Amino acid sequence: MPKYAELQGVVGIHFDECQHVFTAVDTATNQKILDSFKSLLKDHNWPLMLIFSGIPSLATQIKKEEQLDRLLRVVSFDGIDLSRSSDKEELTHLFFSYGDKAGIGIEDLATVDFLQRLSFAACFRWGLVIEILIEAFSLAAFASDKTCTIDHFSEAFSKISGLSKGYSPFTLKDYQNNFDQAKMLAMIEQTRKKKAPRQKES
Repeated sequence: MPKYAELQGVVGIHFDECQHVFTAVDTATNQKILDSFKSLLKDHNWPLMLIFSGIPSLATQIKKEEQLDRLLRVVSFDGIDLSRSSDKEELTHLFFSYGDKAGIGIEDLATVDFLQRLSFAACFRWGLVIEILIEAFSLAAFASDKTCTIDHFSEAFSKISGLSKGYSPFTLKDYQNNFDQAKMLAMIEQTRKKKAPRQKES
């Protein structure tokens, strides 16, 4: 891989939701993956910068390879807190930036209530906010809709969480009392595992 990366001028690779490449129990496959990551970082001809993102359990896997663990720097992101003006501005910026990129009308959704529902649906996690935005705008674009609606976001939430279509923080009036954040995160993680390609055991 370093050879092809060098030919294309690639200096970094991002492995999103990287915990899914590992099996739940320790296997030779897990060790091979860790060794591969270490080799990419330590290649003398074309060392690559690797970015691993995922849930905290990913750190447990990385720590099993001491040399790899020492080569990495851990960065943790605070959850979204809309009482902080900086978070509110950043969420608004993300919403409009992704909407502009998709070329979809979003002005009708630009309300404080919607931003609160969006951050709640994402369990106050920035990465999930981005996933929901991309999914909702993609649904609108594929349907050739000129504007993005609550229905698009509700469907996006269903696809990401695995919950029934129409049952979402975007549509329910008393959404904060109808959803348990811990259970929502567990369902989202379960849905991701189902979508992730299965590793062959060795």
